[in-house]
This record gives sequence, structure tokens and C-alpha cells, in this order.
Amino acid sequence: MEQINALFTNLLNIGVGVAVAVSAFFVAWGAFLYMSAAGSPRQMETGKTAIMNALAGLALVLLARVIAGMVQSAMGGAA
Repeated sequence: MEQINALFTNLLNIGVGVAVAVSAFFVAWGAFLYMSAAGSPRQMETGKTAIMNALAGLALVLLARVIAGMVQSAMGGAA
């Protein structure tokens, strides 16, 4: 059981790390779109939407990590 908990924790940490990296990329991409819009309302909106979606996705991943940690500790493992 100890090895399963360690594997679960490692997979969660890797997943969160990948999600943070992807989210940072899309926030930067959205910021680039917003800054290079040159007054185009459509491109500014696209940039803002990309940033908001990246942040919402990051929040969802972090919430999933918290819930997974709660389930793991309820099952007797150390989160």
C-alpha cells in the first residue's frame, strides 16, 4: 500500500507540474495576443479569453490536486 501511495503522489506531482507549465505558456500566449492587437477589439478579446481559460484550467487542476489529496489521506495515505 505504501508503494501505491508513493506512486499516486508522484503522478499527481508530475501532472500538476505539467499543468502549470502548459498554463504558463497559454497565459504568455494570451498576453502576446493582447499586446500585439494594435487596437483590434477582436484580437484583444481573443487574448483575454486565452488568459482567462488558462487560469481557469490551472485552478481546476489545483482543485483536483486538493481533492485527490483529501481522498488519498481518507484512504490512509500521506498526501
